[in-house]
Amino acid sequence: MKLLLALLLAAGCSSRGIDPSQREGKTNYSYTDVGGSYRLSREFKMVKQRLVSRSVLLSSGSDNKTLEKSITVSRLGSISNEKARLVTLRPEASEFSVWLEGKKYSSSMRINAKTRSMRVTLDSPESRWRGTQEIPFPKGKFFCFYSQIPECLYRNSLLQNAYDIKTKKVEFFVVWDNYPFLQDQLSHVGKNLFAPATLKFDGEIKNNFRYIVEVEGQIILYQFTRSLDLVKMAWIAQGITMTIPGDETNSSEDL
Repeated sequence: MKLLLALLLAAGCSSRGIDPSQREGKTNYSYTDVGGSYRLSREFKMVKQRLVSRSVLLSSGSDNKTLEKSITVSRLGSISNEKARLVTLRPEASEFSVWLEGKKYSSSMRINAKTRSMRVTLDSPESRWRGTQEIPFPKGKFFCFYSQIPECLYRNSLLQNAYDIKTKKVEFFVVWDNYPFLQDQLSHVGKNLFAPATLKFDGEIKNNFRYIVEVEGQIILYQFTRSLDLVKMAWIAQGITMTIPGDETNSSEDL
């Protein structure tokens, strides 16, 4: 996609002209799942009112082999509320690739605002994962690409809302930018592009804030610093953890 490429190039250039109050950053994580241990690089930046993110999953060996990569773009906008308009972050486009047994599987998405749907194009060695389809958005206010969940929750003020109300859950939708390959690789995550989810503040752990995202009946724990920078993630049912290097030895209770 030309849009994603242009924004990615812009994100890699000088940050002159970008509001310094806009959050951006690049962090390397230790990533583990049932298949082994890997390295994950996450990068995000605001470019022309869009949040541009890139994630790359690399092998743990010296060859730095790319196993998965994604680029996601969400646009700042607003929606009407009872008393005022709410600033929101809306999924706009994505590209995802994964290499399975040496073969490349990829998907690209682009929002169709007129039909309020996501246009998904698949390319793979398997005929069942080729072609294009348009999938309507369900009714809802907040939508977050899976790979952008921490930044999306922050920019939609959902982290703050969940912290303020404490005992209640905040609703949003996860958009699986790795659809449909994630559904094939993981268990019990449904077959849909959009999945209803809830967010709940879960207290403080060693001076960090922990939040619970529940999606498809499963729990994903996210842990943030007090400035709301992501430090840890644990998807318990799938055996997935993501931590800052050096924190891998912490017990599961600390995640």
